Amino acid sequence: MIGRTTTKFLTSAVLSLSLIMTSCGTKTVKAGTYSATEKGFGGDVTVNLSLDETGKITKVDINAEKETPSVGQEAAPKLAESIIKNQSFAVDVISGATFTSNAVLAATKAALAASGANIENYNKKVAKNGADEEVTVDVVIAGAGGGGTGAALAAAEQGLDVLILEKLPSYGGNTRLSSGFFAIGTKWQKESKLYKDNNWSVDVSTAVQKAIEANNYLSNGPLTRAIIEKSASTVEWLEKYGMDIYLQEKTTQFAHEGDPYKGFSYHKYRNSTEGFDKIYANLEKMGAKLRTNTRFTDLIYENGKVTGCIAEKEDGGKLTVHAKAVVVATGGFGGDVERVKKEAQTPYLNSIGMPSNGEGLDAMVKIGAKNWDASPLLHGCQLAESEVAQESSEEQLAGYSDSALTWLLQSPLLWVDASGSRFANEDAVYDTVWWANVGHAAGGRYFIVVDQATLDSYTNGNTLRLSYSGPGPSKNGGNFTELAEKAIKGKTAWKANSLSELAKAVGFNEKDFTSNVERYNSMVANKKDSDYGKSSENLRFAVSDGPFYAFDCRAVFLGTVGGVKVDENLAVLDINTYKPIPGLYAAGANAGGYYSPRSYPPYEGMASGFAWTSGRIAGESAASYAKELSL
Repeated sequence: MIGRTTTKFLTSAVLSLSLIMTSCGTKTVKAGTYSATEKGFGGDVTVNLSLDETGKITKVDINAEKETPSVGQEAAPKLAESIIKNQSFAVDVISGATFTSNAVLAATKAALAASGANIENYNKKVAKNGADEEVTVDVVIAGAGGGGTGAALAAAEQGLDVLILEKLPSYGGNTRLSSGFFAIGTKWQKESKLYKDNNWSVDVSTAVQKAIEANNYLSNGPLTRAIIEKSASTVEWLEKYGMDIYLQEKTTQFAHEGDPYKGFSYHKYRNSTEGFDKIYANLEKMGAKLRTNTRFTDLIYENGKVTGCIAEKEDGGKLTVHAKAVVVATGGFGGDVERVKKEAQTPYLNSIGMPSNGEGLDAMVKIGAKNWDASPLLHGCQLAESEVAQESSEEQLAGYSDSALTWLLQSPLLWVDASGSRFANEDAVYDTVWWANVGHAAGGRYFIVVDQATLDSYTNGNTLRLSYSGPGPSKNGGNFTELAEKAIKGKTAWKANSLSELAKAVGFNEKDFTSNVERYNSMVANKKDSDYGKSSENLRFAVSDGPFYAFDCRAVFLGTVGGVKVDENLAVLDINTYKPIPGLYAAGANAGGYYSPRSYPPYEGMASGFAWTSGRIAGESAASYAKELSL
């Protein structure tokens, strides 16, 4: 990751202006407050650090407002407290908040350097020496996202002693960040005026077949049916425990318009944070126990059975949990960016969503489970992030930002790959899955190519229909020529007076690029895409009036999906015998068979729906197994 750091000395009448020597006598430190900024997971993280006249860190304020609320924003004050307590920037990162932690610690180091302090005096590694602990429960669940929470509810309903381990400071995971739940045959659909007006109906068998076909028959059929068959009762079950749900009646993914399966089986959360809070209040009443800041590391595997797990406590102590059954729902390996890029076969991927490092998947594989289909969850595309150092006050043009350049990103303009060849129907931008897939098919990186006339038209508000999938485009327009110049300065866009010059500037094959643009212009003139079938209404902007521009774009992954081989009961299988590994169950992004590798059916709410329902089934199965052992 390339960070950008800005340091600034903040003066105040109350600050001492005396220069003092640090303990080693080789550097001077000026008492005061110093500020530094580094890039975190969602944006800039700023540390304001105060030193007294002895060089002691007296206060650390961290602005992490662009980080994930339930991850980076919750980690920031804990990091500040640790830095002050230990007088060091070499404190441990917060588990699950690696990006934010690294940004905070790097910014702290930069702020200290700006003070004139000797950095080595604050580079003291803090030892963790918490006491080891052992507990015994009926069912232990690793992970408190949708999968783990669903498993906990299902097991706790059976009156069992349930323990939930979560490495983050709070529960919810990626499911808490998601918008809703794919379900078929719910009361909301049966009561929907939209369904009645359009004479729509949906049924489980059709949905199952559509999902399997979308996965090119790589799906686990019994598992797919089990999940979709139970989706309606699960979403209504969640409502009973406190999740406020409604049926979407207007899709932001325009390719789904008129399709009750893709766009209108999406049951949205009114407020997922409040919903999770209510669910965990219910879990507490049912006797389930939650331990946050506790990182699952290994399974206990004895005599061919899983009999518990090992976790690391926040204080560094080892927690040994003896249990009759274990449900692994720690999420995928999306936090390990290099692992994701290796799996996706490309260095060009942007990351959004909750980081998890694959500890659950790896622990299951270690004791004999089979990693069946774990792969990146490709999810839309973003503008490339600048690798040029920027002042923190500069407008951020990359990713899903407030910049009007997102109008270009979320438009079906001309796209070319790194050779300069057009490679897809750009209408794919209207479906998040398709959009990400075509971006990945181009190597994870592609370029939007426009001319000056197109930028002028967008400046005046005359655009193609803008996709509103994901966060959607900026709500405000802008001067696109000025924005393009800023992107060029940040080396995420290029400009030239001719197509040949643009090809040389970007690195395209000049012949391929110019011939592809000329062919595209002829199709715009004829209002017919004879190559990929783009809609005629989106063949409006030729690339003919220089200067010409190319904007760098990247495919995006939202964590990972898929995992170990499981059966329809979410029992983890030994692939050699095709029989369950006794005592072991998986849910959510640890369970394989519901998606095809690197892709998933383009039905809104699919991942969240799978997390909850697979968790519920895994919890029920684990509870039944635990009860049998008690007989």
